[in-house]
Amino acid sequence: MATRVGVIILPAQRWADSAATWRLAEQMGFAHAWTFDHVTWRDLRDKPWFSAVPTLAAAAAVTTRLRLGTLVCTPNFRHPVVLAKEAMTLDDISCGRFTLGLGAGAAGPDAQVLQQRPALDRGARFAEFAELVDLLLRQRHTTYQGRFYHAHDVFMEPGCRRKPRLPLAVAATGARGIGLAARLADVWVTNGLARPGQAPVVTPRIVAEQAARVRAACAELGRDPDTLARMVVVANRDRSPLASAGAFAEALHRYGEAGMTDLVVPFPRLEPPFAASLAVLERVAEDILPRLPGAAT
Repeated sequence: MATRVGVIILPAQRWADSAATWRLAEQMGFAHAWTFDHVTWRDLRDKPWFSAVPTLAAAAAVTTRLRLGTLVCTPNFRHPVVLAKEAMTLDDISCGRFTLGLGAGAAGPDAQVLQQRPALDRGARFAEFAELVDLLLRQRHTTYQGRFYHAHDVFMEPGCRRKPRLPLAVAATGARGIGLAARLADVWVTNGLARPGQAPVVTPRIVAEQAARVRAACAELGRDPDTLARMVVVANRDRSPLASAGAFAEALHRYGEAGMTDLVVPFPRLEPPFAASLAVLERVAEDILPRLPGAAT
């Protein structure tokens, strides 16, 4: 069974309203809370949308236990040097509660906003992006010359609170990305199968097949697969785990059977996307979370 449960809190409200949501997620007993890192996002492209890094810094200030993270920072508009410095800062502000989520980035507004030439090899760009972020967070001093990125004489002081660095979560479903996660990540993340311009499709069967490939990739590298946490983001709108407490319990059980250590669902909103009843989440917090082996204390 998945032993940790987290929520996604969209950065779509002014902080005066959003702060209470982050505090509530901690009070309910969730293990972690994440926010999307986009310039704009699919359904809310012309609606309020705030930046992930300042949002998480503010969230760290109004919580004490809740782990915080990005889903996910990508090369579409992030540079490894600036991102690593921001991650180190969030790690410090949160007293070591920050996980940096990384992903390759898809086509869309984030990829177009800077009017850069499209990456001819998105997988290779992401591998270099993740490798340089990893180096920067591990080392006091870095100089790097790559195909996509350069870093000259970068000092990272005082470094991460956790050694050798803060945790990295790598979102990946293809062979190359899964290999990268097996090599660099502390957490592997999946949201199922991507569909261009549409929400991804995620089911326990899809995730179980992906998790098997992750375990095989770890074994090929000589890494114990159990040292890599496996997190599934379930944001289905037609069969939401938050349709009822029973639906949530079933999802938790089935994704646990599929080999996942962590389950993440959207925090309910009053309007789409992710419109759902807060009462269901409260029932989950009262009746299900306390019984999990990884429950917060």
